[in-house]
Amino acid sequence: MMLCERVMYVDRDTTFTIVQAARIRGRLDPARLRHALDRIQLKHPMLRCSIEDGDPPFVVLEDDPAPIPLRLVERKSDEDWQHQSHIERETRFASERAPLMRAVWIHGDDSHGEPVGELLIVCHHVICDGMSMMTLLRETLALCERPELDIGRLSGFNGLEDILPAQILGDRRIRRKAALKALAFRLFFSLRRKRKPVPQGEFYVLHWKLSRDDTAALAARARAEGVTLFAALAVAFSLAFRSVKGASANGKVFSPVDIRKFLPLIRPDGLFSAAPGTIVALDTGTAPEQVDDAGFWEQARAFKTRLNQRVERLTRNVHEYFIGLEMLHSIFGQFIAERRSDLDQFDTTLSNIGRIEIQQQYQGFRVETVFSPTARLPWRSTTAVLMSGYAGELDFAFTCDEASLTREQAARVRDFATDLMRERGAAAPARDPALVREAA
Repeated sequence: MMLCERVMYVDRDTTFTIVQAARIRGRLDPARLRHALDRIQLKHPMLRCSIEDGDPPFVVLEDDPAPIPLRLVERKSDEDWQHQSHIERETRFASERAPLMRAVWIHGDDSHGEPVGELLIVCHHVICDGMSMMTLLRETLALCERPELDIGRLSGFNGLEDILPAQILGDRRIRRKAALKALAFRLFFSLRRKRKPVPQGEFYVLHWKLSRDDTAALAARARAEGVTLFAALAVAFSLAFRSVKGASANGKVFSPVDIRKFLPLIRPDGLFSAAPGTIVALDTGTAPEQVDDAGFWEQARAFKTRLNQRVERLTRNVHEYFIGLEMLHSIFGQFIAERRSDLDQFDTTLSNIGRIEIQQQYQGFRVETVFSPTARLPWRSTTAVLMSGYAGELDFAFTCDEASLTREQAARVRDFATDLMRERGAAAPARDPALVREAA
């Protein structure tokens, strides 16, 4: 197991689960759903793998793995999926046997007697990130419509030689730079006293959406101001955290980066869990309540520039990053102890899935909405906002625990950020209607 995977595994006793949900109008045939799960398990080697203890642990491809478990639940309300998601997030995978995935189909009728349900895809985070979850959901739905569909079959990867080109692995300059950075990192940890983990508080999730009209207006305004929609959202949440947390907020956010685009040996439709990222500082000179419309977009432009600079730096060093990680297995225990005892050096993680490329209409059923994935993180701080777009609406999932931020504080962050999104979109000057439609 590579270190980038090991961080998403920790150990056999750690619950590290990611859940993806979609609401579906119509009926999914359980037999077709069973067939779809069997087919994606056949395609993706990681769905046929178990984990064997060791230092580092070993990923073992099983010859005859158990099928992906499918649980059928009777649906009684629109909120059942959140309760079932909570159950799945808190249920640890038995990693000593495959598969490290399961599914739940919550089915029933709405108040008008029409069939509706929610499909939950659940994975151990060691095999999947948010983008991988979208792949699994997309393939499952496609196979439920067309059982004969050929989705291919992938080969797995066992180490750096499967994700980095041979000429990179043989480059002495890159390996030397990676070794120096790894040495500095080991020295840093050798000088730090190992601390006991600090217990988390009760874990919770807040889900909400920005309406189609508000999403379109904010996207159009962001484009008119020369920034990405994500930059606008980052500023809104940063100001919200500063408003709620006051002096304890530092105005920094952590942004994971989809590393696949820099590692061409990893297929876009393959499963991968590593998600390096970067910390970006936002301006803190003005009180959140005093940041006007012009100041908001000035901060968004500054955030976009800083994020691009940091991602470009990560891109330049991506090969030595992964090579260097493999030189740090000896201090893995100290690193995990740090994550479990220290608060993060930023206010929140902002994870942007982006626009979800999953069709809405299928033969026999329709995808009403796709929710942003949620993960049960094992660290001292679990504060994260995951965001995605589907069918013209922005969807948000705020994950946290009571020791990091109370539920009441999280609700205030949500409300402050959402009000800002609506205000900045509504304050847009008159624009070409075609621009608004394109942004939506």
